[in-house]
Amino acid sequence: MKNIVTMKKALFTFVISALLATNVWGVERRFGTGFYEFNSSKQNNKKDEQPMSAYKDGFFVFFRADTAYKFKPGKDLDLANVEQCPELMGLGIQGTFAYDRNKGKLYFSKKDSQGNSELYEATDDDGKWKDVKKLKIKGTMAQAKEVHGSSLAIGRWNHYVPGVKGFFNPCIGRAGRRIYFSGEFMAGKGGRDIWYIDQDKDDEGMWTKPEPVSDEINSQNREDYPFVVADTALYFACNKVTGKGGMDIYVSHKGAKEQYWGKPQNLGELFNTSADEYNAVGNAYSMYFLSNRQGGKGGFDIYYPNKYNVKRTSELTPDFTCDEPKGFNWVLFFFDFGKTDMKPEYDAQLDELLRAMNEFPGGKFEISGHTDSRGSADFNKKLSQKRADYVRSLLISKGYPANLIVSVGRGMEDPVIPNAELEEQHEQNRRVEIKLLNE
Repeated sequence: MKNIVTMKKALFTFVISALLATNVWGVERRFGTGFYEFNSSKQNNKKDEQPMSAYKDGFFVFFRADTAYKFKPGKDLDLANVEQCPELMGLGIQGTFAYDRNKGKLYFSKKDSQGNSELYEATDDDGKWKDVKKLKIKGTMAQAKEVHGSSLAIGRWNHYVPGVKGFFNPCIGRAGRRIYFSGEFMAGKGGRDIWYIDQDKDDEGMWTKPEPVSDEINSQNREDYPFVVADTALYFACNKVTGKGGMDIYVSHKGAKEQYWGKPQNLGELFNTSADEYNAVGNAYSMYFLSNRQGGKGGFDIYYPNKYNVKRTSELTPDFTCDEPKGFNWVLFFFDFGKTDMKPEYDAQLDELLRAMNEFPGGKFEISGHTDSRGSADFNKKLSQKRADYVRSLLISKGYPANLIVSVGRGMEDPVIPNAELEEQHEQNRRVEIKLLNE
């Protein structure tokens, strides 16, 4: 009988894990399709909204100063049922926390008496968090004297190296048996990296020595705010110079049975801007993150996925009149959905375009960017301008005079195929046109 119960529990865990894995992939596809744009929540105010965490009963929690608030995704996916969450106040939580429903545990970072940021746990006692104590983590526990010459000694940074900040922003993995976090260790790549600890199988109450998640993820840049779903998707923020600017949100994937995380991918312009985006959290229904981009209510605001209906607006008024001479009309179809950079296979076509332009010495050209109809008019206008600017920059880098090229974004208002439905039709509308201007 006991074996049957064990088998049922194992099967249940497998099914739930499979469903969660399906949900996270579905969520990523859902909010990256272009049918959503992330807007500042109506619940934001002029004060900074501080890091969010997944909590019990489908709630998420964020802080303003020392006050904790919880919310659920509303019908429009904005924050709903926002109310104070007093049981999380007074614990000294800094950054995100990790909630383990099965064990009734809360894991979080806070400063100890020496000013070091370390991981703590609290136990649920009839809706109140009690018995707060520091986690016992191998390699980081206080010693009578400093130890040199081993990786464990490096792990003891928090007691002997001044200025190193410690453990931050934990989240749960492996059904509560693993904690991911960001930390500054001497053994790291540089700045904050993403690490993890596991429950020690042989020593109850002890956690294993911190291990870096992956050389694919950690770098000399700052990696922070990990959020793991179903152990198949790891979201985190990073300030790589190759990103959109500031902190960007990235995701790394792996199979449920795979050990190593794959190469991280920037979530792209639908999520990231030249400002800071970080602290991505979500569930099967919605996704949220923090950003200090322009257009918000304060410094850092919570952004939510806002679905919009595509509406055609009046024709855009160009900055100038362009009469197209016969014999020169180039159209480049080389943009993936939501992207501003061209596909590598079209390099040769760009070189051919440049040769054709050089047949008109001193000729002035207009580069006009276009999008398909999926997305808001404002978003597509900006996207089309970026596409036009991108092609202009490529032509200039190949030697064409900058003063002889102008770029303009026309958004979705001049489709080759109106009312496109098939992807092949949308692709033809995602284009850049190059025309010779008459003088």
